[in-house]
Amino acid sequence: MQHCANRPADPCLWWKGAWWSRGALEEMSLECEDILRDSGFSPGQRLALFLPNSPAFLSCCIAAWRLGGAVVPINPQLRSPSLRDYLQKTDVFGAVTSGRNAELKEVLEEAGIPSVTAELSDSTPRFTGRADARPDEDSEMAVLFHTAGVSGAAKAVPISHGNIVALLSAILEQIPSINEDDVILNALPNHHSLGFVAGGIMALACGIPQVIVPSFMPPKTTIAAMRAARASVVPAVPLMLAVLLNSERDMTPLSKVRLVFAGGGKISPELSERTREVFGVGVLEGYGLTEASSVLAVTPGEDAVKPGTCGRLLSCFEAELRDEEGNVLPFESEGRLWIRGDAVASGYYREPGLSAERFRDGWFDTQDVVRIDDDGYITIVSRVVDVIMVGGLAVYPTEVENVLQRHPAVAHSAAIGAPRGVKGEMVKAFVVLKEGASLHPRELIAFCRSHLPNYKVPRAVKILPQLPRDSFGKVLKKDLRGAP
Repeated sequence: MQHCANRPADPCLWWKGAWWSRGALEEMSLECEDILRDSGFSPGQRLALFLPNSPAFLSCCIAAWRLGGAVVPINPQLRSPSLRDYLQKTDVFGAVTSGRNAELKEVLEEAGIPSVTAELSDSTPRFTGRADARPDEDSEMAVLFHTAGVSGAAKAVPISHGNIVALLSAILEQIPSINEDDVILNALPNHHSLGFVAGGIMALACGIPQVIVPSFMPPKTTIAAMRAARASVVPAVPLMLAVLLNSERDMTPLSKVRLVFAGGGKISPELSERTREVFGVGVLEGYGLTEASSVLAVTPGEDAVKPGTCGRLLSCFEAELRDEEGNVLPFESEGRLWIRGDAVASGYYREPGLSAERFRDGWFDTQDVVRIDDDGYITIVSRVVDVIMVGGLAVYPTEVENVLQRHPAVAHSAAIGAPRGVKGEMVKAFVVLKEGASLHPRELIAFCRSHLPNYKVPRAVKILPQLPRDSFGKVLKKDLRGAP
């Protein structure tokens, strides 16, 4: 992040009502680097970050990278046993947390992972990390992102410095109007690949000032920060836009905003129109995957919008459409999207078996069925694994179903995505109770809330005498989607 050292007096980030200079962040990062080095952190090791968007988050990233290591941003809402399993997979050196979270602290202690609580505006306190954390030979890895598979098992996606550089170069090539005179809103959670890359890291790497808020909630705080820091570029997801734009129906337009791009779900016409009313610009739709370092396609500008599409493929990717047997299809047809390129991950972290299923001969199987037109614009037809998109965050049905199955009264379960207005989808569950069992749906929702992050908790549960199935016993979710 050479921009931090160059022109140290220039504004770098807006935080809690004040601008920080590049020199201030550089000083904080150097102090964090010294602390990590003294703690035993060495090249190839990984530092877990349970931090909201903040100067502390960015300084930990810079420090770990300068020492040849990687960061592992983790959603603080991730619950045990998923969290414990993920910590074992990533074999982290230590963890930096914020605030009081007794459950998180207990899981870290059980896993034998040293942790330290940091102030969000200050460098990391001193601690001693794990001496037995196995370093990676490939010191090019920058970050490990959490994702879940069809089975609901936690997986880690390693993204290299080269992946990030290739992606950022392609984004700026696609949208060349983004420049150092802009101010990027960093409000999407940085533990998610889109928030990490398109928010904090794009701003740092490209020398663009950013306004950091720990979360886009509460919305009035975020809107106030955007006004005060004169934010002009807004990376978003549909839920974030809906929450911000509906926080005040008579909101004075934010005249400084000139670019809004969003992924993680379809933008409804109503939401697009409301965005134009308040921000003065429409939404540039995008599409991405964690395995593609976040963004795979984005609409280049308002004069290049193609209704029904989710943007144009970035230049750092090649794409093929294939049928179920692996035969290459013409772009105009519907087929499973395979991609390769400089921004695609090399595989899943320390999971050769899982990697072999999706990464083949340099290509990655997105498991999305799409169409691609002659200009490279992508139209998503369906997601093969029935991912539920809640506010731009992926919820895999099996994750929810596995939790429901742990309830002693549940015999069978199925989870689907149900429409939720401008916010995209919500999780809806169907369950069959064991013989003789009696249960109210509210009890199942409460049970899920104690085992899942809030956005993965079903908002509706319907108890059925049986689930619809085909002749092979597979649950027919298409029938459930039509159920009241």
